[in-house]
Amino acid sequence: MLGVVSSRPRDTPLASPLPPAIARYLAVRGIGPSVLSARFGLPSDVAEREDAPIDLFALDELLGFAADACGEPSLALRLPAELPFRRYGLHELIAQASADVRAAMLRTARYAPIIHPKLSLSLEESEGEARWRHRTLGHPRGIGRASNEYALGAAFMHLERAVGVDARLRRVWFIHARPRALGPLHRFFGTRELEFGREDNGFSFDAELLARPLVGGDPRLLATLEPMADEALRIRPAARDFAAQVAERVRAMLPGAVDVEAIAAALHMSARTLQRRLGDLGTQFSEVLDEVRADEARRALAGAASLLEIAYRLGYADLAAFSRAFKRWTGLSPGRFRRGG
Repeated sequence: MLGVVSSRPRDTPLASPLPPAIARYLAVRGIGPSVLSARFGLPSDVAEREDAPIDLFALDELLGFAADACGEPSLALRLPAELPFRRYGLHELIAQASADVRAAMLRTARYAPIIHPKLSLSLEESEGEARWRHRTLGHPRGIGRASNEYALGAAFMHLERAVGVDARLRRVWFIHARPRALGPLHRFFGTRELEFGREDNGFSFDAELLARPLVGGDPRLLATLEPMADEALRIRPAARDFAAQVAERVRAMLPGAVDVEAIAAALHMSARTLQRRLGDLGTQFSEVLDEVRADEARRALAGAASLLEIAYRLGYADLAAFSRAFKRWTGLSPGRFRRGG
Protein backbone atom coordinates (compact mmCIF):
# COMPACT_ATOMS: atom_id res chain seq x y z
CA MET A 1 0.00 0.00 0.00
CA LEU A 2 1.43 3.35 -1.08
CA GLY A 3 3.04 5.19 1.80
CA VAL A 4 1.02 3.74 4.67
CA VAL A 5 3.19 3.71 7.77
CA SER A 6 3.23 0.24 9.26
CA SER A 7 3.30 -0.92 12.87
CA ARG A 8 7.01 -1.70 12.70
CA PRO A 9 9.17 -1.01 15.78
CA ARG A 10 10.40 2.49 16.44
CA ASP A 11 13.81 3.90 17.27
CA THR A 12 14.94 7.20 18.76
CA PRO A 13 14.30 10.01 16.23
CA LEU A 14 17.43 11.96 15.24
CA ALA A 15 17.97 14.88 12.89
CA SER A 16 18.78 13.73 9.35
CA PRO A 17 19.21 15.59 6.04
CA LEU A 18 17.43 12.74 4.22
CA PRO A 19 13.74 13.67 4.87
CA PRO A 20 14.13 17.21 3.45
CA ALA A 21 16.11 15.93 0.46
CA ILE A 22 13.50 13.24 -0.24
CA ALA A 23 10.73 15.85 0.14
CA ARG A 24 12.41 18.08 -2.45
CA TYR A 25 12.95 15.10 -4.77
CA LEU A 26 9.28 14.10 -4.56
CA ALA A 27 8.00 17.68 -4.87
CA VAL A 28 9.50 17.89 -8.36
CA ARG A 29 7.47 14.76 -9.17
CA GLY A 30 4.19 16.24 -7.97
CA ILE A 31 4.11 14.88 -4.41
CA GLY A 32 3.91 17.76 -1.96
CA PRO A 33 5.31 17.85 1.59
CA SER A 34 1.80 17.81 3.04
CA VAL A 35 1.56 14.14 2.04
CA LEU A 36 4.79 13.35 3.88
CA SER A 37 3.67 15.39 6.87
CA ALA A 38 0.39 13.46 7.11
CA ARG A 39 1.90 10.02 6.58
CA PHE A 40 5.21 10.33 8.43
CA GLY A 41 4.67 13.16 10.90
CA LEU A 42 7.29 15.34 9.23
CA PRO A 43 7.14 19.16 9.59
CA SER A 44 4.97 20.88 7.00
CA ASP A 45 8.01 22.89 5.85
CA VAL A 46 10.28 19.84 5.69
CA ALA A 47 11.35 20.59 2.11
CA GLU A 48 12.78 23.95 3.19
CA ARG A 49 14.81 22.58 6.09
CA GLU A 50 18.39 21.35 6.23
CA ASP A 51 17.40 18.35 8.36
CA ALA A 52 14.40 16.88 10.17
CA PRO A 53 13.98 14.36 13.01
CA ILE A 54 13.10 10.82 11.98
CA ASP A 55 13.74 7.36 13.39
CA LEU A 56 15.46 4.59 11.42
CA PHE A 57 12.35 2.53 10.73
CA ALA A 58 10.31 5.54 9.62
CA LEU A 59 13.18 6.53 7.34
CA ASP A 60 13.12 3.08 5.75
CA GLU A 61 9.38 3.47 5.23
CA LEU A 62 9.92 6.93 3.72
CA LEU A 63 12.44 5.50 1.26
CA GLY A 64 9.96 2.75 0.42
CA PHE A 65 7.21 5.32 -0.05
CA ALA A 66 9.39 7.25 -2.50
CA ALA A 67 10.04 4.05 -4.45
CA ASP A 68 6.31 3.26 -4.60
CA ALA A 69 5.42 6.81 -5.56
CA CYS A 70 7.94 6.79 -8.41
CA GLY A 71 7.00 3.27 -9.52
CA GLU A 72 10.58 2.05 -9.09
CA PRO A 73 11.05 -0.66 -6.40
CA SER A 74 14.86 -0.25 -6.35
CA LEU A 75 14.86 3.56 -6.33
CA ALA A 76 16.86 3.61 -3.09
CA LEU A 77 19.94 2.43 -5.00
CA ARG A 78 20.02 5.57 -7.16
CA LEU A 79 18.83 8.11 -4.60
CA PRO A 80 22.26 8.84 -3.04
CA ALA A 81 23.39 10.28 -6.39
CA GLU A 82 20.11 12.06 -7.19
CA LEU A 83 18.79 13.55 -3.96
CA PRO A 84 19.06 17.37 -3.85
CA PHE A 85 21.18 17.76 -0.72
CA ARG A 86 22.12 21.36 0.07
CA ARG A 87 25.39 20.82 1.90
CA TYR A 88 28.11 18.25 2.55
CA GLY A 89 28.32 16.35 5.79
CA LEU A 90 31.51 16.59 7.84
CA HIS A 91 32.21 12.91 7.23
CA GLU A 92 31.94 13.44 3.46
CA LEU A 93 34.40 16.33 3.43
CA ILE A 94 36.91 14.33 5.47
CA ALA A 95 36.64 11.38 3.10
CA GLN A 96 37.11 13.64 0.06
CA ALA A 97 40.18 15.27 1.61
CA SER A 98 41.87 11.89 2.26
CA ALA A 99 44.94 10.85 0.28
CA ASP A 100 43.59 7.62 -1.21
CA VAL A 101 40.57 5.31 -1.32
CA ARG A 102 41.74 3.23 1.65
CA ALA A 103 42.15 6.27 3.89
CA ALA A 104 38.78 7.66 2.76
CA MET A 105 36.93 4.43 3.52
CA LEU A 106 38.65 3.95 6.88
CA ARG A 107 37.77 7.50 7.90
CA THR A 108 34.18 7.01 6.73
CA ALA A 109 33.99 3.93 8.96
CA ARG A 110 35.55 5.77 11.90
CA TYR A 111 33.17 8.71 11.69
CA ALA A 112 30.04 6.69 10.88
CA PRO A 113 28.47 7.49 14.29
CA ILE A 114 28.38 11.16 13.23
CA ILE A 115 25.86 10.10 10.59
CA HIS A 116 23.92 8.00 13.10
CA PRO A 117 25.09 6.62 16.48
CA LYS A 118 23.95 3.10 15.56
CA LEU A 119 25.62 3.02 12.15
CA SER A 120 28.53 0.56 11.99
CA LEU A 121 30.81 0.53 8.93
CA SER A 122 34.04 -1.39 8.42
CA LEU A 123 36.66 -2.12 5.78
CA GLU A 124 38.42 -5.50 5.66
CA GLU A 125 41.24 -6.71 3.44
CA SER A 126 42.55 -10.22 2.78
CA GLU A 127 43.84 -12.26 -0.15
CA GLY A 128 43.50 -9.44 -2.64
CA GLU A 129 39.87 -8.67 -1.73
CA ALA A 130 38.52 -5.59 0.01
CA ARG A 131 35.18 -5.93 1.81
CA TRP A 132 32.97 -3.00 2.85
CA ARG A 133 30.45 -3.93 5.57
CA HIS A 134 27.40 -2.10 6.91
CA ARG A 135 25.34 -2.90 10.01
CA THR A 136 22.97 -1.14 12.39
CA LEU A 137 23.95 -1.70 16.01
CA GLY A 138 21.20 -3.19 18.11
CA HIS A 139 19.31 -4.43 15.04
CA PRO A 140 20.85 -7.74 13.88
CA ARG A 141 18.05 -8.19 11.33
CA GLY A 142 18.68 -4.76 9.89
CA ILE A 143 16.15 -1.98 9.36
CA GLY A 144 14.68 -2.84 5.96
CA ARG A 145 15.38 -3.43 2.29
CA ALA A 146 15.17 0.23 1.27
CA SER A 147 17.66 1.30 3.93
CA ASN A 148 20.03 -1.52 3.04
CA GLU A 149 19.96 -0.64 -0.65
CA TYR A 150 20.38 3.08 0.04
CA ALA A 151 23.42 2.44 2.26
CA LEU A 152 25.20 0.24 -0.28
CA GLY A 153 24.13 2.49 -3.15
CA ALA A 154 25.76 5.45 -1.40
CA ALA A 155 28.97 3.52 -0.66
CA PHE A 156 29.21 2.27 -4.25
CA MET A 157 28.53 5.77 -5.61
CA HIS A 158 31.50 7.16 -3.66
CA LEU A 159 33.72 4.28 -4.76
CA GLU A 160 32.77 4.86 -8.40
CA ARG A 161 33.52 8.57 -8.14
CA ALA A 162 36.90 7.79 -6.63
CA VAL A 163 38.13 5.13 -9.07
CA GLY A 164 35.92 5.57 -12.14
CA VAL A 165 35.26 2.67 -14.50
CA ASP A 166 37.55 0.39 -12.47
CA ALA A 167 34.98 0.25 -9.65
CA ARG A 168 33.90 -3.28 -10.50
CA LEU A 169 32.45 -5.27 -7.63
CA ARG A 170 33.13 -8.95 -7.07
CA ARG A 171 29.99 -9.63 -5.04
CA VAL A 172 27.24 -7.87 -3.07
CA TRP A 173 25.25 -9.17 -0.09
CA PHE A 174 22.28 -8.04 2.00
CA ILE A 175 20.65 -8.83 5.35
CA HIS A 176 17.14 -8.84 3.90
CA ALA A 177 15.54 -11.72 2.02
CA ARG A 178 15.89 -12.14 -1.73
CA PRO A 179 13.55 -9.77 -3.61
CA ARG A 180 11.49 -10.97 -6.53
CA ALA A 181 13.33 -8.97 -9.19
CA LEU A 182 17.14 -9.03 -9.27
CA GLY A 183 17.64 -7.21 -12.57
CA PRO A 184 17.92 -3.70 -11.07
CA LEU A 185 20.54 -4.94 -8.61
CA HIS A 186 22.56 -6.68 -11.33
CA ARG A 187 22.52 -3.53 -13.46
CA PHE A 188 23.33 -1.10 -10.67
CA PHE A 189 26.19 -3.01 -9.08
CA GLY A 190 27.47 -4.59 -12.28
CA THR A 191 27.72 -8.10 -10.85
CA ARG A 192 25.52 -11.17 -10.77
CA GLU A 193 27.09 -12.38 -7.51
CA LEU A 194 24.31 -11.41 -5.11
CA GLU A 195 23.56 -12.97 -1.72
CA PHE A 196 20.68 -12.43 0.68
CA GLY A 197 19.83 -13.26 4.28
CA ARG A 198 23.40 -12.56 5.42
CA GLU A 199 24.60 -11.19 8.75
CA ASP A 200 25.29 -7.72 7.36
CA ASN A 201 25.16 -5.69 4.14
CA GLY A 202 28.25 -5.20 2.03
CA PHE A 203 30.21 -5.59 -1.15
CA SER A 204 33.70 -6.65 -2.15
CA PHE A 205 36.12 -5.48 -4.82
CA ASP A 206 39.78 -5.81 -5.82
CA ALA A 207 41.94 -4.61 -2.91
CA GLU A 208 44.38 -2.93 -5.29
CA LEU A 209 41.81 -0.15 -5.80
CA LEU A 210 42.32 0.95 -2.20
CA ALA A 211 45.67 2.51 -3.09
CA ARG A 212 44.13 4.71 -5.79
CA PRO A 213 44.89 8.40 -4.95
CA LEU A 214 42.01 10.84 -4.61
CA VAL A 215 41.96 13.95 -6.78
CA GLY A 216 40.63 16.05 -3.91
CA GLY A 217 43.17 14.91 -1.35
CA ASP A 218 44.01 17.90 0.84
CA PRO A 219 46.14 17.38 3.98
CA ARG A 220 45.57 20.94 5.22
CA LEU A 221 41.80 20.60 4.96
CA LEU A 222 42.04 17.21 6.63
CA ALA A 223 44.05 18.66 9.52
CA THR A 224 41.34 21.31 9.92
CA LEU A 225 38.36 18.99 9.77
CA GLU A 226 39.47 15.95 11.77
CA PRO A 227 39.56 17.70 15.17
CA MET A 228 36.01 18.91 14.47
CA ALA A 229 34.91 15.37 13.57
CA ASP A 230 36.58 13.93 16.66
CA GLU A 231 34.67 16.38 18.82
CA ALA A 232 31.40 15.57 17.03
CA LEU A 233 32.13 11.90 17.61
CA ARG A 234 32.75 12.51 21.30
CA ILE A 235 29.46 14.28 21.94
CA ARG A 236 27.27 11.93 19.86
CA PRO A 237 24.80 9.84 21.91
CA ALA A 238 26.06 6.35 22.68
CA ALA A 239 24.81 3.57 20.40
CA ARG A 240 24.78 0.94 23.12
CA ASP A 241 21.25 0.65 24.49
CA PHE A 242 19.32 -1.61 26.78
CA ALA A 243 18.23 -3.87 23.93
CA ALA A 244 21.88 -4.63 23.19
CA GLN A 245 22.43 -5.63 26.84
CA VAL A 246 19.45 -7.96 26.69
CA ALA A 247 20.76 -9.46 23.43
CA GLU A 248 24.13 -10.17 25.05
CA ARG A 249 22.44 -12.00 27.93
CA VAL A 250 20.33 -14.03 25.54
CA ARG A 251 23.41 -15.01 23.53
CA ALA A 252 25.27 -16.05 26.68
CA MET A 253 22.40 -18.22 27.95
CA LEU A 254 21.69 -20.15 24.74
CA PRO A 255 20.81 -23.01 24.45
CA GLY A 256 19.49 -23.01 27.99
CA ALA A 257 16.13 -21.76 29.16
CA VAL A 258 15.98 -18.35 27.51
CA ASP A 259 12.78 -16.60 28.48
CA VAL A 260 11.96 -13.13 29.68
CA GLU A 261 11.96 -14.17 33.34
CA ALA A 262 15.43 -15.74 33.14
CA ILE A 263 16.94 -12.77 31.32
CA ALA A 264 15.28 -10.29 33.70
CA ALA A 265 16.71 -12.18 36.68
CA ALA A 266 20.18 -12.13 35.10
CA LEU A 267 19.86 -8.34 34.75
CA HIS A 268 18.58 -7.98 38.35
CA MET A 269 15.13 -6.67 37.50
CA SER A 270 11.58 -7.90 37.11
CA ALA A 271 10.25 -9.27 33.82
CA ARG A 272 7.75 -6.41 33.77
CA THR A 273 10.53 -3.80 34.06
CA LEU A 274 12.50 -5.49 31.30
CA GLN A 275 9.54 -5.50 28.96
CA ARG A 276 8.73 -1.87 29.76
CA ARG A 277 12.29 -0.72 29.04
CA LEU A 278 12.35 -2.62 25.77
CA GLY A 279 9.00 -1.10 24.89
CA ASP A 280 10.48 2.36 25.42
CA LEU A 281 13.02 1.45 22.71
CA GLY A 282 10.31 0.32 20.30
CA THR A 283 10.93 -3.41 20.62
CA GLN A 284 10.00 -6.39 22.79
CA PHE A 285 11.73 -9.43 24.22
CA SER A 286 10.50 -11.85 21.57
CA GLU A 287 12.01 -9.63 18.86
CA VAL A 288 15.39 -9.41 20.62
CA LEU A 289 15.43 -13.21 21.06
CA ASP A 290 14.51 -13.66 17.42
CA GLU A 291 17.29 -11.34 16.26
CA VAL A 292 19.94 -13.08 18.36
CA ARG A 293 18.88 -16.49 17.07
CA ALA A 294 18.93 -15.23 13.48
CA ASP A 295 22.42 -13.80 13.90
CA GLU A 296 23.79 -16.91 15.62
CA ALA A 297 22.18 -19.18 13.01
CA ARG A 298 23.94 -17.39 10.15
CA ARG A 299 27.28 -17.69 11.92
CA ALA A 300 26.77 -21.38 12.74
CA LEU A 301 25.79 -22.24 9.17
CA ALA A 302 29.17 -20.98 7.99
CA GLY A 303 30.73 -23.87 9.94
CA ALA A 304 30.46 -27.63 9.76
CA ALA A 305 27.86 -28.30 12.49
CA SER A 306 24.81 -30.28 11.44
CA LEU A 307 21.46 -28.51 11.10
CA LEU A 308 20.10 -30.49 14.03
CA GLU A 309 23.02 -29.43 16.22
CA ILE A 310 22.51 -25.78 15.26
CA ALA A 311 18.81 -26.04 16.05
CA TYR A 312 19.70 -27.36 19.51
CA ARG A 313 22.27 -24.60 20.10
CA LEU A 314 19.61 -22.01 19.41
CA GLY A 315 17.13 -23.55 21.81
CA TYR A 316 14.73 -25.14 19.31
CA ALA A 317 13.01 -28.39 20.18
CA ASP A 318 13.45 -29.86 16.71
CA LEU A 319 14.85 -29.17 13.25
CA ALA A 320 11.44 -28.35 11.76
CA ALA A 321 10.89 -25.45 14.18
CA PHE A 322 14.36 -24.07 13.42
CA SER A 323 13.85 -24.40 9.66
CA ARG A 324 10.53 -22.53 9.79
CA ALA A 325 12.09 -19.71 11.82
CA PHE A 326 15.14 -19.47 9.56
CA LYS A 327 13.02 -19.23 6.43
CA ARG A 328 11.02 -16.47 8.07
CA TRP A 329 14.26 -14.55 8.79
CA THR A 330 15.98 -14.96 5.44
CA GLY A 331 13.50 -16.33 2.90
CA LEU A 332 15.74 -19.41 2.53
CA SER A 333 15.89 -22.82 4.16
CA PRO A 334 19.01 -23.42 6.35
CA GLY A 335 20.34 -25.93 3.83
CA ARG A 336 19.94 -23.58 0.88
CA PHE A 337 21.50 -20.72 2.84
CA ARG A 338 24.53 -22.91 3.62
CA ARG A 339 24.88 -23.73 -0.09
CA GLY A 340 25.01 -20.01 -0.90
CA GLY A 341 21.36 -19.32 -1.72
